[in-house]
Amino acid sequence: MISIPLPKPFSQKHLFQYLRRSKNEITFEVLDNNTILKLFVVDQIQLLTQITFSSESLQIKFVNEQATEAQKSEIKAYVISWFDLDTDLNSFYEQVKNDTILAPLIKDFHGLRIVKCPDLFEALSWSIIGQQINLPFAYSCKKALVEKVGERFTSEMKTYYAFPKPSKILEISDDDFKVMKFSSQKVKYIRIVAEAIEGSKLSKQSLGLLDFKKAKTELTKLKGIGDWSANYTLMRCLGYKEAFPVADVGLQNALKKSLNKTEKPTIEEVQKMAIPWKGWEAYATFYLWQSLL
Repeated sequence: MISIPLPKPFSQKHLFQYLRRSKNEITFEVLDNNTILKLFVVDQIQLLTQITFSSESLQIKFVNEQATEAQKSEIKAYVISWFDLDTDLNSFYEQVKNDTILAPLIKDFHGLRIVKCPDLFEALSWSIIGQQINLPFAYSCKKALVEKVGERFTSEMKTYYAFPKPSKILEISDDDFKVMKFSSQKVKYIRIVAEAIEGSKLSKQSLGLLDFKKAKTELTKLKGIGDWSANYTLMRCLGYKEAFPVADVGLQNALKKSLNKTEKPTIEEVQKMAIPWKGWEAYATFYLWQSLL
């Protein structure tokens, strides 16, 4: 078992509200007792984990077999990143406590941390899948993809899934993608990303060594990864606090709601509003998204 202390502030309520946002999410299962079941594949070994939260810590229990120390270390790092446990939320709160837009949100969602997607290929794939479609449809496409070629483990008549590896994506035919309702452009883009990661031309480790602007430039070299997808990935996967998907429709709708306006703000207006959020744009975006749930 692994035990990880929870930082303060930390809101289990808002975390689980976010995790339950789609019934089509199959890369983890949320149970009623503040527990998550998630399948990890480390060194080609399937490890079904049970992650349980208490008031002061979370515990990771291995359900199907014992993990090695190296496997434990990798899964611990994933979970710390997944729930953004290393971020000093108080610094964010102090900076925006007088901001007319964010001050009410940090009160409403106190302790909410960005729920990240620590795997680079999954994060980039999700950013492509979600382009120009609504969230429920995006989740249905992701579910079909994971069921088709994702890693699976069956226990007590129940199947658990992990997001596919890039090599598995490259095995899928055009016809199979069409059945899963992927557009031909998205198929092309996901294959480009899969080839880049599979061929070691792109990695989370190498991106993490770069400053934000250089990391963004590297991502946008990939066809299909524009400004929105790059910012989304740098925010949700690599944890760059200055990542800011300024053209995001959800962000604009949240600002429209927050400001009680009849029209969505323009990109220029959003950029002006965000001046007080400098260095914390990713968290501002996540809190605004949460206000729409």
